[in-house]
Amino acid sequence: MHAGASDPPLTDWEEDAISADAIQAEVRRILASRHFRTSRRGKEFLKYVVDETLDGNGHLLKERLIGTNLFGRKPDYGTGEDPVVRVQAGDVRRRLESYNSEADADSEVMIRIPVGSYAPEFLRRKVIPTPKTELEGSDPVTSATGEPSEASSGSSDHHLAEIDIAPGSTIPTQQEEEAKVGPASEDWRARHTGRAMYAWFAVAVLAVATVLAFLITAHIRQSPEGMARAFWAPAASPKPVLICLPRPIVYRPSAKLYDEYAANHPGTFLTRESRRDQVLPLTPTDQIRWGDMQPVRNSGPGIGAVVAAVKIGKLLSEQGIRFELRFGEEATYADMRDSPVVLVGGINTEWATQLTSGAAFIFDESLSSPSIHETAGLKRVWKMESSNGTITRDFGVITRQSSGKTGQFLVQVAGLSHFGTQAASEFLANKKEFSAALHSRAMSLQEKNLQIVVSTEITAGRAGPPHVEAAKSW
Repeated sequence: MHAGASDPPLTDWEEDAISADAIQAEVRRILASRHFRTSRRGKEFLKYVVDETLDGNGHLLKERLIGTNLFGRKPDYGTGEDPVVRVQAGDVRRRLESYNSEADADSEVMIRIPVGSYAPEFLRRKVIPTPKTELEGSDPVTSATGEPSEASSGSSDHHLAEIDIAPGSTIPTQQEEEAKVGPASEDWRARHTGRAMYAWFAVAVLAVATVLAFLITAHIRQSPEGMARAFWAPAASPKPVLICLPRPIVYRPSAKLYDEYAANHPGTFLTRESRRDQVLPLTPTDQIRWGDMQPVRNSGPGIGAVVAAVKIGKLLSEQGIRFELRFGEEATYADMRDSPVVLVGGINTEWATQLTSGAAFIFDESLSSPSIHETAGLKRVWKMESSNGTITRDFGVITRQSSGKTGQFLVQVAGLSHFGTQAASEFLANKKEFSAALHSRAMSLQEKNLQIVVSTEITAGRAGPPHVEAAKSW
């Protein structure tokens, strides 16, 4: 399961015919719970998939259909570039798991969305009969004659009193009795020696098992999966991890500018969709006024940041760690003092750069030449490369601080452009390559902090495989 909480044991639940009324009643309880109360999108998503499933359309709940019907996307929109459905489904899945883990024992219905599907499952709590127990008194032990035996009521003193000793005879000592045993004593010594040898053998086996267990545990810790668990272990917290994405301000042509162009070019830009999705083909000599440009504050993060958020969300879900998304100034410094944080992008808020200042590798966001600087040692510098105005090579940094300046676990995945951000997230998500990079540099996650600089070649507007340029831990 995901995000820090898990569903109740499924052995307590069974698939059974459940009325639509009972399911809808459970949905209402879920939407009113603290897990969904403040998530408008989460409520809409859960209500939509439940209603569609109850209407018999569960088999039609595919990513593109949900994106079109629920999120208003075009029927031919690119699901690979716009993961809104996958991100929202993951968020709802984690909220359901948290709700189910705290659900009332009286709840008869459990709703869950299995990984790899958008259709919810409805389970009914099993009715487990209470076993009946009887306390029966034990009969007294009887003798062959049917009378209660003395062994059941008499004491050891009573039996000693009934032993007949002939007059003038004495009770033999323990040494005399052992001397009379003869061959039997040899059997006793043999048995005693055998037990001692068995005990030594058991100790040896236990020692070997302990060494093997240590070696296996060490191997697991150094495996890609073990390294991923160790990397994200400090993020396990009662509070969800905050994945903070940038919200850049974008300027777009005003409606007046489109109208003027359409008047001179009949048949163009007649719909809202065309004005949103098509480039306004002005010539370099056309003059526009500043009033012809309008700021768009809800444009959302770039593709690289979205890809990074999806990959990091998947990593956290695999470790059972809950997370929430924050955009731009939605994330406050107070929030980051209270929860583990993942920063996506080099500049996320006005104070984001302060959180990683003093690290081994820092961003220089100067307008003339943005770059990544090494603060000590060789003091290397990595700058974005371009040709004819097109980025051909970019760089990114993965930063992990077990206790950052906010006092909370901090991870930053950032690039000089969105290509570098995407490359850094892909390297972090590639558990095999990531663990191999740490092993080859003798870096241990037992250290509190680490940073890795990666590079990527840009071809046809796409980032290539990331390559490690430098790495440090402290």
